[in-house]
Amino acid sequence: ACDKGMRWRSRKIKRAATGDGRCPRTFSKARYERRVCNAQPCPLDVMCVARMDLVIGIDASGSMGTSGWKAQRTALLGLINRLQFSKKSGLQLGVLKFSYKVNVLQQLTDDKKKLVTAVTKTTFDRWTTNIGGAFRSMKGMLQFGRRDAPSVCMLWTDGRPSRPSSKYDAALGAKDLRSSCRVMVVTMRPAVPKAYVAPWVSHPKSQNVMVVQHPNLMVSKVMDVNTFVCGKVQRFLDWTKAQNKTKTVR
Repeated sequence: ACDKGMRWRSRKIKRAATGDGRCPRTFSKARYERRVCNAQPCPLDVMCVARMDLVIGIDASGSMGTSGWKAQRTALLGLINRLQFSKKSGLQLGVLKFSYKVNVLQQLTDDKKKLVTAVTKTTFDRWTTNIGGAFRSMKGMLQFGRRDAPSVCMLWTDGRPSRPSSKYDAALGAKDLRSSCRVMVVTMRPAVPKAYVAPWVSHPKSQNVMVVQHPNLMVSKVMDVNTFVCGKVQRFLDWTKAQNKTKTVR
């Protein structure tokens, strides 16, 4: 939405090559093109006003630590306060947490109160990192989405896949999920570098991985996460004035 994004387009193969014929590769210059967009700097405080169905998966594995878990949850609540919810014209959000098991905290909804309650009440599992299971559950949650709204799935994690998942299992889950939504990842430790999670996310890779150095820093990165995932933002002060003006007219 700001601070430089990337627009891209690609050509599909209409007819497969036969005999000695060859088709250009998917991301070759003949089939793939991209350019910089939204180069303007981001405001310090923004409201996401995009129309989309967003699913967020938060990490409840033991490596998060109690302080990291609390910071992640606080950051998610802060993000929820900067999303414009509306089934008709705004955003719907669904949330899950993953550790050894995956738990859907709230299916896609535009009910902010339900989301806040679900996130506030959820507890820290302190177990393994089932990333493959999280990806598969995200795909299941999209069945409650809107056919005419873009779908985005964003995973927050501080660890590499562990039982019952694995690196291979996570890659398979992500590949299947990419057919249904734009897949994005926020990594929260240097132990999970950008290069490690890049195969999971959608293209262009550079626009779909965000690096945070520690879970405890997530609260300070809420605005960065907002502009990272949201395709259309508005300065919060301007949004507030517009909302007050609408209420006055009514």
